Amino acid sequence: MKQTLERLSEQFVSAQKTISRVQPLLSMYAYPVCAELFVERGVEPDLKKLKKCERILIKKAGLFSDFSGTSSLVIISLLSMSDDPEAMYDRLKDARDLVRRYFPAVPDYVALAAIVLNEEEDQSRWEEITRQAADIYNALKKRRRILTSGGDILLSLLLVRSGKERETVTADAKACAKLLAAHELDPKSLQALSRVLSLADGNPEEKCDRFTRLYELLSDHGRKYGKEYQIPMLGLAAMLPQDIEEIAQDIVDVDNFLSKEDMYKGIVPKYSKTVRLMHAAMVVAGSGGNAHNLYIAMEITMWMLFDVLFI
Repeated sequence: MKQTLERLSEQFVSAQKTISRVQPLLSMYAYPVCAELFVERGVEPDLKKLKKCERILIKKAGLFSDFSGTSSLVIISLLSMSDDPEAMYDRLKDARDLVRRYFPAVPDYVALAAIVLNEEEDQSRWEEITRQAADIYNALKKRRRILTSGGDILLSLLLVRSGKERETVTADAKACAKLLAAHELDPKSLQALSRVLSLADGNPEEKCDRFTRLYELLSDHGRKYGKEYQIPMLGLAAMLPQDIEEIAQDIVDVDNFLSKEDMYKGIVPKYSKTVRLMHAAMVVAGSGGNAHNLYIAMEITMWMLFDVLFI
């Protein structure tokens, strides 16, 4: 196992344990997503600071606001990574106000959209980004009439941040969905996977071939990868620049590492083997460097997981 992956896996497990002590009654599936946010940013979660940020959030936003509910743990995690949590909250509130001005007030998605917008450091660009995203959202709404979820709000913002044209990404996603039909995924998982692949460089055929090959290699290693909400993360891992055989081996190595941790072992483990394998793919995908398109795709995958699992 690569030393870097071993270190990231240790950080991933440790971060989950710390984060779970902040809101122990929250869905257990929220902890690994927040943990990966810490790992990707190279920050170790501090329980005292997390608790302090929870108090800040309650004091400033109250218990029944756009920043309450499932998304609150993500907000608390991001506040705790800031040198000035109160100033970070103010930025998030400003971002939230812009989102509410341009988009429907869909519970939880308003908060997640504010987080995505806040990732743009230059606050003077926020309104331009939000306006462009609203145009994309309205185009999606016009085409579908009935939206599947508030995830389209997040997708619209992420598309603007990616710098890619909506028509290009849409055509790419449609081509990927057609090529991946043989995997017999449910419509929502297929859509999520196609969106992730569409943000990566390369033509649809190459990207889908890499995904299919990675899935098959894991099967050859005796791993059965889930075909539901887990699938976009495997697509993201398949877009890493390494040889696909190396990526498969890395996922297997991380999976082996996680299997020895208490939360993943025992007669009734906290997480199933299928979820554990998704976590392994998450750790490997998060280790893939700073390529802009890959970073945007990672954001999409994270919010897709929230979309499917928690909201």
